[in-house]
Amino acid sequence: MTFATAPVRLSELRAGASARLHDTHLDTVTRQRLSSLGLTERCELRLCKAGEPYIVQVRSTRIGLSKAVAEQLFVLPQVADGS
Repeated sequence: MTFATAPVRLSELRAGASARLHDTHLDTVTRQRLSSLGLTERCELRLCKAGEPYIVQVRSTRIGLSKAVAEQLFVLPQVADGS
């Protein structure tokens, strides 16, 4: 998979888009909770549902996120390989 080089907020993706987690602007407790659910640095994810709540899939786990959290997650969207 090829990913963009410029990060965007998770809340800016369309449903069905795949991305790689790049950075978070969350407090330590929230970051640790998400990490325990599989949302870890550089993990690949898919946005299943945009809007309140945002639903992301990481491996076989789906996680519901508030808009406030989705706006603080920065991802690198998957781009077409061009082959």
